[in-house]
Amino acid sequence: MTSSKALLCFSLSFIFGVFVSSFLNIPELLIYEFFVLGILFSLIFLKEKTIIIFGICLLIFGLGIFKTEIAKPAAIGAPAYEKPSLLKQNLREIISQNFSPPHSLILTALTLGDDRQMSQEWKQKLNITGLRHITAISGSHIIILAGILTWFFIILGFHRGQAFYPVLIFICFFVFFTGLQSSAIRAGIMGSVFLLAQKIGRQKASLRTLILAAALMLGFDPLLLRHNIGFQLSFLAVLGLIYLMPFFENLFEKIKFFKPLGLSYLLAMTFSAQVFTAPISIYNFGYLSLAAPITNILIGPLIPFLMTVAFLFLFFSSFYQPLGWLISLPVYLMLDYWIWVVNFFSCLSITYINLEISWICVPISYLFLGLFIYFLSKKRWVI
Repeated sequence: MTSSKALLCFSLSFIFGVFVSSFLNIPELLIYEFFVLGILFSLIFLKEKTIIIFGICLLIFGLGIFKTEIAKPAAIGAPAYEKPSLLKQNLREIISQNFSPPHSLILTALTLGDDRQMSQEWKQKLNITGLRHITAISGSHIIILAGILTWFFIILGFHRGQAFYPVLIFICFFVFFTGLQSSAIRAGIMGSVFLLAQKIGRQKASLRTLILAAALMLGFDPLLLRHNIGFQLSFLAVLGLIYLMPFFENLFEKIKFFKPLGLSYLLAMTFSAQVFTAPISIYNFGYLSLAAPITNILIGPLIPFLMTVAFLFLFFSSFYQPLGWLISLPVYLMLDYWIWVVNFFSCLSITYINLEISWICVPISYLFLGLFIYFLSKKRWVI
């Protein structure tokens, strides 16, 4: 067994331990038994590399359970949100002084990853139009933004390998700009994994990178697996991009209408992420957005320009207010267009479907999705 396969086994063992402990109460004695068995296998079969790795997997599996059991009582009474940094507070004030709701709320969410001031009505509108991922700080948020920026650089003449570096710099800048919150750091990791998967271009290597990243994040906070929907959606979105994006991109490239300006890339990214996150989204939110592909095409190309001008606005407003006010004018116009799109599609009765499913439908859905991907791989449509 190669070292990369061994690392994959260790990562999966830890994730599985966290998963088991997240849904079951594991007796302390049983956890120690995993540790003892793991040590015995490792010591007795010193010359059998495969059995040694199995023993280490038992140890790491027990560690995942142990880590989660410790985190459960520690989570009681934990703060609901992190205190914003002084920089973030100042930037929030600059936005509120220059824009009124809903423009100010969308811009704050887009640039600072803070949507707590946004009304429930507007959150619902963004949800049913399939645009909430752009304003909610999560791995999905960063992944979509990274994908849109990658598309933007491809349009400028870069190939994907070259676009990797400026987009990665953007992710680091964004995480810093939002105050280095733990949620932003997790989102940055997921976004970076997506970029790396694009650069590597091989499913096996991309999947191993994703699993390793998930194991590391669960090592810091094992409660993410069950209690953080953002983590679940982020992981599944990247998984969808790894396995389904090549299929959808090839499919849309056959349609001449989508070839100009690389629209096939944007559509493939949106469909891949949406298909893989649909079961979890429907189970938690009770609806499925049908407008997402259209609204993402209408808003997606705008995002690189909007974020660039918005960051310039915040930067110059901090030092020279008149110049900041001048730059705020194009920001306002782009936000106004965004709001028009959201209001228009949220009023249509065919924008979304109300669906209520039980928890058993979620694993069944992913089972069928896995079989579909297996079928595509046999036909060589996802390689």
